[in-house]
Amino acid sequence: MATKVPVKKRKVKRRRRRRIRKSVLFGLIGIAAAIVLVFVLTTIPKITTDNKLKGLGYSKESIAMIKRQKLTKTILNDKLYSDNLNAALASENFNKDYLRLYLVTDSLSEDDTRLYDRLRARNYPEDSCLKLFEKLNFWEITPLLVFDYVSDVDAYIQDCTDHRDVNSENHFELSGSYVHWYDSTSASDAKDVSMIVNKRYYLGENYAPDDLVPLSLTYAAKDCYLRQEAADAMAAMCDELNAGGKPKMYASSSYRDYQYQVDLYNGYVNSKGQEWADSISARPGFSEHQTGLTVDMATTGAQLSKFADTEAFQWMQQNAHRFGWILRYPEGKETITGYNYEAWHYRYLGVELATKVHDSGLTYDEYYELYLR
Repeated sequence: MATKVPVKKRKVKRRRRRRIRKSVLFGLIGIAAAIVLVFVLTTIPKITTDNKLKGLGYSKESIAMIKRQKLTKTILNDKLYSDNLNAALASENFNKDYLRLYLVTDSLSEDDTRLYDRLRARNYPEDSCLKLFEKLNFWEITPLLVFDYVSDVDAYIQDCTDHRDVNSENHFELSGSYVHWYDSTSASDAKDVSMIVNKRYYLGENYAPDDLVPLSLTYAAKDCYLRQEAADAMAAMCDELNAGGKPKMYASSSYRDYQYQVDLYNGYVNSKGQEWADSISARPGFSEHQTGLTVDMATTGAQLSKFADTEAFQWMQQNAHRFGWILRYPEGKETITGYNYEAWHYRYLGVELATKVHDSGLTYDEYYELYLR
């Protein structure tokens, strides 16, 4: 009988389940909880904030800009909204310096912000500026750049409002007086043809242009002089008008030196008093004629005072700026210029600048303070 050989049993190793230590488990749970918490703390408030801004009326693009400019708290706390602000925020041209200005205007141009900056530079408080832009038209605000500082803007706004039935971009009058001419004056910057001379800015007693030339009798009365550039423009302008068969136009008066103005002004004062003299004539040093860039125009067969009734004047209204000239003291703007209407008084600025002033509808006093000063 064969002997059975015992079979050796193989030991089967049982894999032991790895148990995660409690400390590690709690750590993982903590990390997960932290992630959830961060998500909740960042996402929910974001959704809430976006919904609040949407509730005010802001678009997705505007909300993105609000956050980028860090304006969320300001806008939500004060509940700031306007269609104009919303549109501005959605554009790439938004400037947060004018945040509240967007709120009080229907649209905001570069000219508006420039005017706002000029007023702020003249120490008008922000609240006053916002009132002005909310209540008045652009052309009702620009005279403030020429006037003395107006401390009571509410009274000024009311004065403008009371004259809405007669005022327009071409006519501006007020009941109140907002300027004391000649009280605060400065020397004019006489470097180029854009210089301003009015009841604020003066030329020195010894100032005289170094390029004065005599005007031909074809274009002017006897002994008239202008700066060379203005003289050439004057001749070209007269040539075009006179070629049309209209009565001949010419300069009846042009450059006047300081002493000439002394005699002229004093004669007016002695005749009818200083108040009347100041309404029709400049004090010595404050006359544009001293620049060598100014003419009084006339036509043959008509008195100077009747120039507004001539065909030449009508032509000048449409064409003077094409040759670099502007009507300096227009009708209806006496409150701003400080002078009575003078249809014959023209100032040379060069074609580019004259065209800009003509197209703006502003007096040169306003234009200078807004764009050139």
